[in-house]
Amino acid sequence: MAVRIADPAHLGGGHLDPRLRLLLRLAPVSQPAAPGVDEERARERESRSGLRRLFVRRVGMKRIEDRLIPAQGWAIPIRIYTPAESAPMPILIFLHGGGWALGDLEQSDPFCRQLAKRGQCVVISVDYRLAPEHKFPAALEDALAILDWAAEHAPELGGDSARLGVVGGSAGGTLATAACLAARQHDHPAIAFQILFNPVTNLAQMDTESHRQFGMQGYGITTLTLEKRRGQYLNTQEERFDPRVSPLLADDLRGLPPVLILTAEFDPLRDEAEQYAARLEQAGVAAHCVRYQGAIHGFFNFVGFLPQATSALEEAVFFLHSVAISKTSRRFP
Repeated sequence: MAVRIADPAHLGGGHLDPRLRLLLRLAPVSQPAAPGVDEERARERESRSGLRRLFVRRVGMKRIEDRLIPAQGWAIPIRIYTPAESAPMPILIFLHGGGWALGDLEQSDPFCRQLAKRGQCVVISVDYRLAPEHKFPAALEDALAILDWAAEHAPELGGDSARLGVVGGSAGGTLATAACLAARQHDHPAIAFQILFNPVTNLAQMDTESHRQFGMQGYGITTLTLEKRRGQYLNTQEERFDPRVSPLLADDLRGLPPVLILTAEFDPLRDEAEQYAARLEQAGVAAHCVRYQGAIHGFFNFVGFLPQATSALEEAVFFLHSVAISKTSRRFP
């Protein structure tokens, strides 16, 4: 698989985008400290709220609806974004990042709005259960429960269950592709495509060149932070090798849906995500991987401010439409 190098900011490799330098000065990424997870969540919400008021615009939607979906003895909060488009539309299950311990519906709200509007699709954002209160596989179980619910309720949502996809960033990207692995093996609806932004694909080992280069520098995430999140998320050390935690370690990746993987030059997770794309292609999966120069982990959240983020969104929309058209043409020859 040839990784395409995207350079919308015309900076070239090796140069951090000056806009991101500004963001990192305003909200530097620090190494994990003693505060408990509740304080970390409060700090994360405060930080992103301030930055997004400055740099990110929320686009309007035809309808945004919050619901609680009963599943597994509790209710899963979701937010449904419906653009002003004619039904039936593709349906995207969106899984936010945050290392399985942070994040909520508000974290991904600006991006989900953009994705729904530009992609002309229904986006369902999932507020899955977080660690350490709810360890693996709780978050994945919630993602699969909403996948089942979305397929069953597609007509009332204005969506098409034959064009059901999963999208996720960082830890959410891991959950998205883990859902594809689980759906292939168990009784879940068929997933038509997957879009992964900066995914974690190997939680067992953090020894790639990109981890060595950028893992201590605070480019959106650090290796030490990821190690802390691993300890919060998993029940045992052995679970690091479970393909639903580290999909790069799966023995068999055949039969998974087409995938778009978007990586960032300065992201510690870059190399493992690109290795995963290569393994998928070797397994016969239609895999497309794009690296964005000058960008850091989580860059896609700044659509409208960061050229690389806008370009990544357009890439995702093009991929979505390409897959959706192929699915439609098969169903309606």
